[in-house]
Amino acid sequence: MIQKYFETIENHLDKYIDNCDEIIVFDEIKSPDFHLDVYWIKPDINRNFTVLMTNGVSSIPLETPKQQFSKYIELCILLPQNWDLKNNEWKKPENYWPIELLKSIGRYSSQNNTWLGFGHTISTGEPIIGTKFISVILLKSKRLPENFQKIEYGEDTIELYTVFPLYLEEMNYKQKNGTNKLLELFDKENIDDIINIKRKNVCSGLVRQLG
Repeated sequence: MIQKYFETIENHLDKYIDNCDEIIVFDEIKSPDFHLDVYWIKPDINRNFTVLMTNGVSSIPLETPKQQFSKYIELCILLPQNWDLKNNEWKKPENYWPIELLKSIGRYSSQNNTWLGFGHTISTGEPIIGTKFISVILLKSKRLPENFQKIEYGEDTIELYTVFPLYLEEMNYKQKNGTNKLLELFDKENIDDIINIKRKNVCSGLVRQLG
């Protein structure tokens, strides 16, 4: 069954990625629990950003509270096209953290006996290296095609969520006001799906006003 999920995702990628040479697999050599790979989907003429995407999270069904939420998910992160993953550059901490983050969030549910879905936030415990981000939120990407983010498997659907880093003030604002209100602030400030480690904190002004 697990192998079928891997094959399903690979077949799904074949529909959207024209050249298989655009995909590099960071194959997990030793897994602490279940096997979890990360795919590096390189930019092309129609996609001016890099995609990192998991394959393996969906092999463990989630215990979701409502039928409207999918039991199966995979995760991705969108990076600038110049994010250096070539040769051994991906091993440098400042380049590797998105891969590490995907693996960590991918195992979060099974390790904490919980489930993940749209709008969920997860603390990173400490700032992500080279940034001031201290948590992430799971969103649907505006950059990726809608159909790309829904992977059909029989009668089930594997939902692809984008892992997006947040500042402390943004996480607190979301927890108090909800995901949609935070997304409204993102839209107002034209915050992109693609990671920008120096992007504006959309809630820093709100904190000063309240203070």
